[in-house]
Amino acid sequence: MEMTGKLINQALDLFLPDIYYGNTLGLIDHYSDNHEIDFITFIDDEKFIRHINENQRIKSVFITSGIWEKIKNDKIQPIICDDPRFYYYSFYNFFASANLKKEPSVIADSAIINPKANVSEYNVVIGKNTIIEPNVTILPDVEIGDNVVIRAGAVIGSEGFEHKRTKRGILSVFHDGKVIIYNEVEVGANTCIDKGFSWRNTIIGCQTKIDNLVHIGHCAHIGQRCLIAACSQIGAVKMGDDVWVGPNANLLSSQNIGNNSFISVGSVVTRDVDDGARVTGNFAIDHKKFIQHIKNISH
Repeated sequence: MEMTGKLINQALDLFLPDIYYGNTLGLIDHYSDNHEIDFITFIDDEKFIRHINENQRIKSVFITSGIWEKIKNDKIQPIICDDPRFYYYSFYNFFASANLKKEPSVIADSAIINPKANVSEYNVVIGKNTIIEPNVTILPDVEIGDNVVIRAGAVIGSEGFEHKRTKRGILSVFHDGKVIIYNEVEVGANTCIDKGFSWRNTIIGCQTKIDNLVHIGHCAHIGQRCLIAACSQIGAVKMGDDVWVGPNANLLSSQNIGNNSFISVGSVVTRDVDDGARVTGNFAIDHKKFIQHIKNISH
């Protein structure tokens, strides 16, 4: 969609010339090889200037006059304002909500929905032989495959925790993504799975089993056959297949969790985990190193 000055003015009460500013929104470190993409982004800290000059897909930027004076890139159209973060996310909210489409929910005839469950009337798909237990809430923008079990009290498709501090106060960001749960997944009682944000869906792969009281944050990509134990906190990670996540583990956002890896009980994962690795501790390190450290300090 072409984003013109007229559209931005309509959303933000700015007074921009009615020219072409871009066709999508993205953060300054979102790179793409698609030459048809023109990002509108923002910058409010000089330390990110290099991203502006390196990212060839940036067409326009919400920016202060002081920072723009240090860039002045002829290939980029500045949108000068006093609070780039506020204006960018306000426009994001306008654009994302305006493009939201509502379609009647589709539920397979063989699905078993408990009468005490609450399923949105729009933008939900539930596949064959799927079981939805009592007091489950399925919010809009959720797709659930076949032979899935959603245990009592779970909430699927909730808004994620995305709030921005701006000069005008805290601005909550609209969630425009989905939750996609593939076949044969089990979601435990009172677990919460947030829907995606910034055009990135939350995905749960086939045959993954999630225990009770787990929180899976927006945009997490969970692979196939993963086992996620109770009370784990999963941020916006990219998790491979056949991963074990122990009880009370905490996986911070933006980490890559390799195939067949093992996250021990209570671990706090702050960096990538290699394929087949076993990590332990707060902050999590190689399990053998952790055990040796404990032995060393015990003497």
